[in-house]
Amino acid sequence: MLDEAVARYTGMLDQFGEDMAYTVTIPDSGVLTIDDAVRRMGYTASDLQGPDDLPHLSDGISLHQVGAGIVTLGWVFPVPEHRQMTDQLGGEGFRHWYVAFDINGCTSMHVRYGEAEGDLEGPEPASGPFTPWTELLGPLSAYAGLFSRCYDTEEADASVDIDAACLAVVEAESGVRLDGELMNSPAPILSLPSPECA
Repeated sequence: MLDEAVARYTGMLDQFGEDMAYTVTIPDSGVLTIDDAVRRMGYTASDLQGPDDLPHLSDGISLHQVGAGIVTLGWVFPVPEHRQMTDQLGGEGFRHWYVAFDINGCTSMHVRYGEAEGDLEGPEPASGPFTPWTELLGPLSAYAGLFSRCYDTEEADASVDIDAACLAVVEAESGVRLDGELMNSPAPILSLPSPECA
């Protein structure tokens, strides 16, 4: 089933464009509404813009109610300020997934299940001098075998696209499927803060 999802997302990669940031946040109980999500990110409902027929052309993020949780989609170059904003959706009582990739071929994934966190990066795995990348996966350790297929080794090239693998794992863990209907559905837009100039 996971391999089927990886194959489906691999076939969809051209639909995602060059830059994308995607989050799914699900509460352990109850419902996380769009208004609740906006407040958790430090805004008010009045900061939302009306639904946009083409959310992927916006310089903000679209917020989608999917079951008891919230999906956010951003179609601009993922910068740290934007991730910091959506990371506020996670925390105690929530499971939160973040996947982003950009025109430079860089992919990042972050998960937070309550206080437990995990990270994955590509095209090269992130690791410290004494910390193998598999120890950084945290709650996603069960997927180490899949993720290992996303990296080139001395013996073989990567056999799985890392973006497709990350999206498939989010679907497997959250039950939320990213598809054309979700990506193109009209949704309220929250403008993103401008990145700070260095």
